[in-house]
Amino acid sequence: MDRVIYSLIRHRDKAVAQELYFRLQESEQSFAELARHYSQGAEAKTGGLIGPVTLNVPHPQLAKLLSISQPGQLLPPTRLGEWWLIVRVEKFLPAQLDQPMRQKLLDEKFTAWLNEQLQPSTPESSVRLNLINSSPSLDTEHTSYLKKGA
Repeated sequence: MDRVIYSLIRHRDKAVAQELYFRLQESEQSFAELARHYSQGAEAKTGGLIGPVTLNVPHPQLAKLLSISQPGQLLPPTRLGEWWLIVRVEKFLPAQLDQPMRQKLLDEKFTAWLNEQLQPSTPESSVRLNLINSSPSLDTEHTSYLKKGA
């Protein structure tokens, strides 16, 4: 999965967000400095820097903004719920089939397979199994594979 590193400032006040955006556009202050002083989320502690994260981690609306942005592009304040966001993509990291990604994919496939195996059987398959197990006329030597495979 593709990953992204981005900078974020969030504020509840639209006017403050707009002023911060103008300061960034005019290069009056750095993104990190403004994020540390004004951002009202946890990203303030990191100077606004977030990531690398896969694009399915952020809110879907934010993920869409990130996916259509170019690195270095400063996006104007965008409303997301109660917040006004100022976002800048720092870097895109395309997916690579390295060992951690390979293991993640294997884990996902195994979990899906295991969940499928743990699903309760359909009533029809339960009836078939019960008939096989309770039928005195079936030769057990020739039907043992049915009991194991059911």
